[in-house]
Amino acid sequence: MRELVVGVDLGGTKILAGIADTNGNILEKKRVFTPVGADPDQVLDVIINCSTELLRVCRVREQEIKGIAVATPGPLSFPEGVVRNSPNLNWERVNFKEELIRRMGQSVIVEKDTNMAVLGEYYFGRQSECGDLLYITVSTGVGGGVICAGKLYRGHGGGAGEVGHMVVEAGGVVCNCGRRGCLEALASGSAIARRLDEMVKQGQGQCILACTAAGEQPGPRELGMAARQGDKEAILLLSQVAEYLGIGIANLVNIFNPRAVILGGGMMLGLRDLLLEPVQTYVNKNVFSLNRQDLLVECTSLGDDIVLYGCVAAILMRGNENE
Repeated sequence: MRELVVGVDLGGTKILAGIADTNGNILEKKRVFTPVGADPDQVLDVIINCSTELLRVCRVREQEIKGIAVATPGPLSFPEGVVRNSPNLNWERVNFKEELIRRMGQSVIVEKDTNMAVLGEYYFGRQSECGDLLYITVSTGVGGGVICAGKLYRGHGGGAGEVGHMVVEAGGVVCNCGRRGCLEALASGSAIARRLDEMVKQGQGQCILACTAAGEQPGPRELGMAARQGDKEAILLLSQVAEYLGIGIANLVNIFNPRAVILGGGMMLGLRDLLLEPVQTYVNKNVFSLNRQDLLVECTSLGDDIVLYGCVAAILMRGNENE
């Protein structure tokens, strides 16, 4: 009998649900927009509906379900699974895990999305042999997950890994979290969109605008297109983003001394050819030589499905966790 995992990746703008086998083969996926305003009840309804539809399409029998795992933006308390003060969902305090279990009628593993991602990279990715691993997603926001000595590091209450809210420019722009100069406020997709909007209002960024479809607002994709055409404004902005990312990653490397730092997220993967090398160069120049030894700074090979792989990994590894 086949053993299957139901995985759900809840994001601020999209919900990606999937059915996978225990070898990490994703059999079917369904992607929908996160309800505008991200009302918890609406989001839970969408998750249940997507999961039910996938089970129907894949003709899954109840006894074939090895487990259900759901990833959500943090901060997320552990083990309670309460989403607390989430900048990306605008949820103050939502008993997410408890409500999922009530609606699904069975046990559900709930983890922060970046924790799921680092589990996926650790279990299925190129760096599965690394006992000390950092994963950083650069997308609409910036987040992280930490594997230390082969185990997921959550911190005292589950709040570890919020690397996007590390201050990399004292007194910098205001972040969604309320602080100033956070990495997320300076090097995320939303940060780029904000900066491009400011440039356009000042009469700058004409080449970037030329790469933007009528009626659309320029973002990371259009910035990358302009940079690949040699536009100096785009190249300068991307160099600033790479430096901020480099500062953040160098800090983390000096703190954790990992074997590998794996980068993912839609923005990072979409701009890999423009961002990865300067980030690698900055990190290599700004970490201690001991911490630089054998260090890998690479992009994930698992693409946009990394969190779904993490859902499978979480189910397979749950015997090693104190759930």
